[in-house]
Amino acid sequence: MKSTIAIFCVACLFFASACSSSYSREDLYGTWNGASAEEEGTPLAIDPSELQFTFDEEGYTYQGTLNYQEAGTFQLKAPYLYTTDTLNQATTEKTVEIVSFNSDSLQLRMMQNGQERVLKLVR
Repeated sequence: MKSTIAIFCVACLFFASACSSSYSREDLYGTWNGASAEEEGTPLAIDPSELQFTFDEEGYTYQGTLNYQEAGTFQLKAPYLYTTDTLNQATTEKTVEIVSFNSDSLQLRMMQNGQERVLKLVR
């Protein structure tokens, strides 16, 4: 019985460590290009390759559709990414959830006008 409990506890620890976020601010550094963009599970009628994030030690830049741009500071408190646009006036901190992340892909989930939006990016 004790060995079963011990095995269960070890399995839980492995599961918890696998689910925890093991990435840092520096892991985001680089340029990320849009691969897909969906709203409520439906692809948006945009060219996702027009979307681009760049992260570095100074902050972030974002290039969107219709020549929309942002630039500013960011914080990473996994699984959330917080950005503060200092390029545009009267902006507030934005929060998005990092759904998945590895060395060559990044998936972000956010709310836009009450709708769930998912953006997939690649390096």
